[in-house]
Amino acid sequence: MSLMVAAVALSAGCGTKPLASPALLTVWGESGDGQGALRQPTGIAVGEDGSVFVADAGNHRIQVFDANGGFVREIGSRGTGTGQFLRPMDLDLDSQGRLYVAEHGGDRVQVFARDGTFLRVVRGDDSVAGSFDAAAGVLISPDDELYVADFYNNRIVVFRPDGSFERIIGAPGRVLPRRLHYPTDLDWIAPSTYGGDDGRLLVADAYNNRIHLFPPDGKAVARWGGLFGLGIPGSAPGSFRVAIGVAVDASNRIYVADFENHRIQVFTDHGRHLSTFGSRGTRPGEFERPTDLAIGPDGRIFVVDFGNDRVQVFERLPDPLD
Repeated sequence: MSLMVAAVALSAGCGTKPLASPALLTVWGESGDGQGALRQPTGIAVGEDGSVFVADAGNHRIQVFDANGGFVREIGSRGTGTGQFLRPMDLDLDSQGRLYVAEHGGDRVQVFARDGTFLRVVRGDDSVAGSFDAAAGVLISPDDELYVADFYNNRIVVFRPDGSFERIIGAPGRVLPRRLHYPTDLDWIAPSTYGGDDGRLLVADAYNNRIHLFPPDGKAVARWGGLFGLGIPGSAPGSFRVAIGVAVDASNRIYVADFENHRIQVFTDHGRHLSTFGSRGTRPGEFERPTDLAIGPDGRIFVVDFGNDRVQVFERLPDPLD
């Protein structure tokens, strides 16, 4: 395993044939609390029909937009009751279109029908070490397991489809493999890349400035982010200053929201750097601390521009065989 870790970490800095930066298509959102306005947005998910769900954290709600950024509806309001939020942070949709919301301030995951109807809460169970201290990221795996990035507990908590606790992945720490320091986001790599039937779990290990790759059992790991994946912050290609958001496209390329570097980086599924786009600023195509991103069904790249209170949409990157 140590050879695999070293190979993946080194490959992030080696590079391959670079990809051109994607063209900006559209920008929507403005600072505020009205319909369509945003305040410190953090998470995003895109449905199969192109509907866009945004975690409007500062306004303690979820906003739903059409594929072109037109306001459709909002879900929730500030509070601790069911269907209410304290800083919703991340979102995912399951195969039935149900919406899962990781609620940072409420230490829970709430589940909604596609129309916004509240369905249930997942909180974990202290008796089996499955409760959260700030639910930061949420993912529904292909077999309908629920993965939650448990921010202050520095771990990933896994639940069965019925909501019962199953297992823990990772442990607190900084340098060693399988150690996490404030994980924030999750995604899934298809199994065809690695063989077998299980796929791989991607974890944005935010304040370790790196990405982790786990099999579902959590017993082995590859990692990248700077030299040997040690998590040393930096601004060179393949290095991060808070790797806060992660997404995977149909070609298994990995996109990382590089928060304090104000950019998006793109990698192969084995950690080789392909492209970087964005820089700090307020103009279209620039970012102020991007927090999350999602790939739409047509390959468009949706980026949450946290500090500018907006969403920016970029064209899809060409497929490897294009």
